[in-house]
Amino acid sequence: MNIVVMAKGAGLGAWVDDDFAHARQIVFVKEFGGFEAEANPYASSAGTENSTQLVQFILAKFQDIGAVVAGAIDPEATALLKDKEVPVFLAAKGSVMELAEAAQAGRLTRA
Repeated sequence: MNIVVMAKGAGLGAWVDDDFAHARQIVFVKEFGGFEAEANPYASSAGTENSTQLVQFILAKFQDIGAVVAGAIDPEATALLKDKEVPVFLAAKGSVMELAEAAQAGRLTRA
């Protein structure tokens, strides 16, 4: 399963960011190895629309997303992802790699 982790940095060792909408990086961890990192274009945006715009950006940028992991996520973004059948998991701490593995194993809490 391909996993998107909202992170503070661009690598597999980067820590999860505690704010979905303002995370510095979007890290796409591929099911069969490798990853791709993209700067969050909405990280410094203010307002309530940036989280839904970020969801749309993620869905357009990455294909076959199995889940999204973030420290916290607002209800609007969660609902939009659920409408697209993408589960959302919450994680207060951990590296991108640890959390991608935990999501794949079903060890994280659903939003």
